Amino acid sequence: AADTQPALDRLKADIRALEDQLAEEQKLRKKLHNQIQDMKGAIRVFCRFRPMIAREAGDAAVLTKADAFTARLQRPAPHNDNKPFSFDAVFDGDSTQEEVFADCRDLVQSAVDGYNVTVFAYGQTGAGKTHTMYGTPEQPGLAPRAIRALFDVISREQKAGKKKFKVKTYMIEVYKQDILDLLSDKPPPKDKKGVGLEVKKDIGRGMMYVEGVTERAVTTPEELMAALTEGEKKRHVTATKMNAASSRSHLLLSIIVECHVQDTDQVLYGKITLCDLAGSERPKKSEVEGEALKEAIEINKSLSALGDVIEALTKGNKSVPYRNHKLTMLMQDSLGGSAKTLMFVNCSPAGGNFEETQMSLKWASR
Repeated sequence: AADTQPALDRLKADIRALEDQLAEEQKLRKKLHNQIQDMKGAIRVFCRFRPMIAREAGDAAVLTKADAFTARLQRPAPHNDNKPFSFDAVFDGDSTQEEVFADCRDLVQSAVDGYNVTVFAYGQTGAGKTHTMYGTPEQPGLAPRAIRALFDVISREQKAGKKKFKVKTYMIEVYKQDILDLLSDKPPPKDKKGVGLEVKKDIGRGMMYVEGVTERAVTTPEELMAALTEGEKKRHVTATKMNAASSRSHLLLSIIVECHVQDTDQVLYGKITLCDLAGSERPKKSEVEGEALKEAIEINKSLSALGDVIEALTKGNKSVPYRNHKLTMLMQDSLGGSAKTLMFVNCSPAGGNFEETQMSLKWASR
């Protein structure tokens, strides 16, 4: 036994050295990964347009994919000219949900590393935003895929040792000027007064939060998916001329990742916010009236405020108008600074939606 002890000590020393080397390489990998994300731009914009659908039979397709980064919009007769729009990526009607997610997967790692990440979908009602964000059981969208990827990353990092994770989630909708808790067990008051929650800043965690919102602890992707499904069922929708179930609110699923690094006793907080924005629309085209018209006006106001924030950030303005709407106040910690943002502009390729598609492409090009 005495003869083997020196050899065992050398092996233990070699193992410790390898563990230290691995820890240093992991730090470097994370640093390089986040540098690559920063080089891609704090705000990346992807364009996705859906295939033509049954109600557009006989209509001409006016939006096409010129290449991996360019969408081309053809103006209908008598103009018959076209305009290219450049983005960080372009996906057409043949692109699969997996292909779309492949370009977003790295953002999940950033959240585990302690960054705030936001993915949101913008576009006219009926353009495929909810399909992109949530999809179907057969074709899951970004949210369910990101949830699976998040727990895969956490499992891998915990197996490597020296880290413990906690995951919490909350789900809200911004309906008109109110923030509503979609995971609350309490029924909303009948008079609806005082139902809206307020946005506050959590200095300790370095993120915005909604005062009094239901934060639910989750330990598996299945628990998080169940919370997502529960919240989705409570969302405001209305039938319009453009869409049989048009979303009348902005839906935000926020996932807070707490990482305890045991060696240094450091606690890192990251957040993923997946936002399905309400559809932009022209009331004349969607033919809404009464309460639905009021909803449409509020939707367009909030989208205008979000556009102003993104434009200010991309131009590097010193003053960013986050406080102009509750939607932008909510997203303040996930837009600008060290946060990483990915925006999808969803479009219809049909000629009958030319004006709405042109407006969406111009908005996303800001």
